[in-house]
Amino acid sequence: MMASALLAGSPGTAFADTNDILEVLQNSTVRGKVVDVSGEPVIGASVVVKGTTTGVITDLDGNFILSNVSGKAVLVISYVGYKPQEIAVSGKSAINVTMQEDSEMLDEVVVVGYGAMKKSSLTGSVTVVDSKIFENKGSMSNPLQALQGQAPGVRITRSSSAPGEEGWGVSLRGAVSKNATEPLLIIDGVPSDAVSDLQYLNPSDIETMNFLKDASAAIYGAKAAGGVIIVTTKRPQAGKLKIEYNGSYTRKMPGLQAELMGLDEWGDAFLQAMENDGLDDTYTWYRYVKLMQANKGGFINVHDGSNPNPIPGMGVSDYVFHDVDWTDVMWGPANSTQHDLSFSGGNEKVTYRLSAGYLFDDSNLRWGENNNQQYTFRSSNVIKATDRLTIESVISAVHKKQVTPTQIGRALNVTTPLPGRPVSTIDGKPYLWGSDYMANWLLELGGENELTVTTFNLNETLKYQLTKELTASATFGYSTNSATRDEKTKSIQWYHYDGTVNTTTANPYPTQANSAYTKRASRTDNYSISGYLNYAKTIGNDHNINAMVGMQYDRRDYEVTGTTATDIQPELGIINGNGVVSIADAKKNSYALLSYFGRLNYNYKQRYLLEFNARYDGSSKFQPENRWKGFYGVSGGWRVTEEAFMANLKEYIEELKIRVSYGEVGNQSGIGLYDGVQLYNFNTASGAYIGDGKVSYIAATKELVTTNRTWERIKNYNVGFDFAVLNSRLSGSVDLYMKKNDNMLIGLLYPGTLGGSAPASNNGKFESKGYEGMLRWRDKIGEVSYHIGGTYTYMENKLLSGGNDVISAGFNSAVNGYPLNSVFGYRYAGKIQNEDDLQAYKNLYYGNNTLSMPSNLRVGDHMYEDVNKDGKLTQDDLVFLGTDDPKVTFAFDLGLEWKGFDVSAIFQGAAQRTVCRDADSWKVPFKATWMNTSNHTIGKVWSPENPNGRYPAYSTKKEINDWNYMASSWFIEDGTYLRLKNLTVGYTIPKALLTKVTKGVLENFRVYVTGTDIWENSKINDGWDPEATRAVSARQRYPFTRSYTFGLSATF
Repeated sequence: MMASALLAGSPGTAFADTNDILEVLQNSTVRGKVVDVSGEPVIGASVVVKGTTTGVITDLDGNFILSNVSGKAVLVISYVGYKPQEIAVSGKSAINVTMQEDSEMLDEVVVVGYGAMKKSSLTGSVTVVDSKIFENKGSMSNPLQALQGQAPGVRITRSSSAPGEEGWGVSLRGAVSKNATEPLLIIDGVPSDAVSDLQYLNPSDIETMNFLKDASAAIYGAKAAGGVIIVTTKRPQAGKLKIEYNGSYTRKMPGLQAELMGLDEWGDAFLQAMENDGLDDTYTWYRYVKLMQANKGGFINVHDGSNPNPIPGMGVSDYVFHDVDWTDVMWGPANSTQHDLSFSGGNEKVTYRLSAGYLFDDSNLRWGENNNQQYTFRSSNVIKATDRLTIESVISAVHKKQVTPTQIGRALNVTTPLPGRPVSTIDGKPYLWGSDYMANWLLELGGENELTVTTFNLNETLKYQLTKELTASATFGYSTNSATRDEKTKSIQWYHYDGTVNTTTANPYPTQANSAYTKRASRTDNYSISGYLNYAKTIGNDHNINAMVGMQYDRRDYEVTGTTATDIQPELGIINGNGVVSIADAKKNSYALLSYFGRLNYNYKQRYLLEFNARYDGSSKFQPENRWKGFYGVSGGWRVTEEAFMANLKEYIEELKIRVSYGEVGNQSGIGLYDGVQLYNFNTASGAYIGDGKVSYIAATKELVTTNRTWERIKNYNVGFDFAVLNSRLSGSVDLYMKKNDNMLIGLLYPGTLGGSAPASNNGKFESKGYEGMLRWRDKIGEVSYHIGGTYTYMENKLLSGGNDVISAGFNSAVNGYPLNSVFGYRYAGKIQNEDDLQAYKNLYYGNNTLSMPSNLRVGDHMYEDVNKDGKLTQDDLVFLGTDDPKVTFAFDLGLEWKGFDVSAIFQGAAQRTVCRDADSWKVPFKATWMNTSNHTIGKVWSPENPNGRYPAYSTKKEINDWNYMASSWFIEDGTYLRLKNLTVGYTIPKALLTKVTKGVLENFRVYVTGTDIWENSKINDGWDPEATRAVSARQRYPFTRSYTFGLSATF
């Protein structure tokens, strides 16, 4: 609906088009028709004679008839999502009405901390995302999947596309501390355990997600250092029974991946590398490559003595030279489906909404069982018990089962074997070459890791109207999360290529020789009780006051136990006594927070807006003397468009509001649950045998105790403005912000003789700043409605103190004076082009530096700059190369609608990110001789014939590769990218036609196809996805996917 909201025509048009058909006498019958801007009938619109109870609703064709209407009457026409209209009858007998959608949304109610207010009255930086953002997206394991780039200041990340383990994360305006500061998640008024709890929320159940990014978050005090995400699920609406179904089928394809060298490419490049290193046919691997080239596609059996080993000392039982693309072997297409069904309805006393959802997401791994299944249920009920008392109840449950190959970590680490390695033996059995196992069989036969999670949530809210101005509210929330992990590791029988049993004892992972079974069970219980009083009063029509005061108690209990048994039959699914049994994990803890809070809002004529909020928190993490701290926020707004001097411009400028805010919030993530209590480790690792052979326990202190630690306190500054012009066809907002943390909790360095780790101290300083904006245009040309919009966010941070003073080459998580996750490296000075350059460079620096310049440095290798000109190459020459966190994130979207057809696209990207990946075998040719590498270097390496080659001359020498591929201005990559996040084409059957054909059974029916992550433009060209996080190496990464979805939705 909203996509076609804004109309072409003169600005300020807010009333219906009317056609005088016939003037009649007073108190006659009035007929008419109500349509939307596209000419479609508006079914069920209310047409009421103003000041009376006389009224009707429009029929299936949008027609209405009112009898005995005065010629001086005024008709009020209204429908949800459209601007209400008042039309004077003026003696007319026929009135046609064109409804305009309510595009301004200035009176939209926005949920904030412990209440709601009109959007026009907001003084804080709050971004609202409604349910439409989650529609037509296909299968989603997490609502965050639909939000990338859709809200300014909100950064959404992911680390994988493994079913159920995508690693979705969110931050609001970036970091505010070197300690963890993820946003606080509130669902239906009750705080959740972590942002990861969003994975248990069906996107189809979400009504709105609101992001509190500045002083508006101070109402949540100690938990709001990273901002607040408030999720409101769909509430029941009174009316007849409504049934809604949404279903989709998604085909997923592996996305960006390394294109590995083929057999011939690898052989030629490897020979070139060995020749560059001065190696000849006396070298084992040189002879191997020659043998491979002479026997491509062949097989030489040497394990049974039928053939002599052509390369004595190679230590293998056979030679197989198949040209295998292991990327295609490991990864392929997969499917996922999602089905959601809801029932809603009720009367003025009781309303209800029931919903259920099912998600199945399969893996792109071709081997082993890897999938995620999730069932969701949610029930919402509102009971108006009396004229004063309302009871709201929300009950939800989730059951999730996730299956992953137990040895997936080992498998993903060896997914790029030499191109000659076969997938299996000649008769389809697990193949082992020397001590190199094939990754596919680790997945297929190495065991299963099953995670079963069951959650239950109960939220009960009572609202009582004490007086006209005073309302009391109380909420009780309870949630429980029970998780069980059954991890079975199975031994694998390996074979020679000819299918005979491989009895070699060579095994780089001997601990995996025996089967094992681990069972781990955990339970988390969260309790939340809150209550508050809200007072609202308007004095003299001009002064509006709203005051709220309340308290809240939150408690979290956690318990986990894990047991492991080895050398047993894991298929039994139990821990029996036949093997070696050990307690793998056991833990139990609790945490509580007691809070008092309040908020005061005042506005004068909806023109001058003020807000003050405060919270006083007591945390069980701190000792009594430091347990309680107060936090607050103050903000103001000026609606310039409400000034008298703007009256003549009001039809062009509907809204112009300036906002300013300041607030202080707390953070306690830098300490453990039992701060101030001396804890001890008990172990037998260093114990002595005493008595009858029993081992004595050794007690050692853990972190030393101090009573001086207190909360981190983050100061938030924000200034912004909102605007809507040209009949709200153009709207947007801009915010500038700064955050300061002057007492960040940090670890201190003490001598090892201290006897334990030093306690954290409030001596760190950190600051961040940035700006963000969004812009949107909606309009209509003829019968075509269209929209275009975008978001832009710039954020940067600096660790002022509390980090490291010593920097190292590569990734540095915390260095004083620099952003978190900074990258440092040496300044690249070109390649050595000839022997004279080589000798001159070695004469300057070899043996006179702390860098490991290899003695066998060659022509074609890299040179680095002596930045500080001291005649040495040392760490003092390291330079700042950027940060792994993108400073800029952006997105833009566009779409159009015409006669039920619609098409939309969302583009999302990032810029100013420095990528410094691990120098693994994907990126560094022949770093590991037994692994394949990306083919992106072919034809681009230095040689006398190609002196401008991008890459250094190939080498098999570790010291040469370490030198050429160390962190430097040459090694780093630009993480800028632009991605087509979503492309959707759909068709919605016109409501009038659908109602006629189905005789009112179907109210809405829509089909669509959508593609996700189907294109990108990146400056990284070797298959590494620019959106991937740094922490995951290329070889161990589960690739992101491109997905194509067919879906439909229907309302009965």
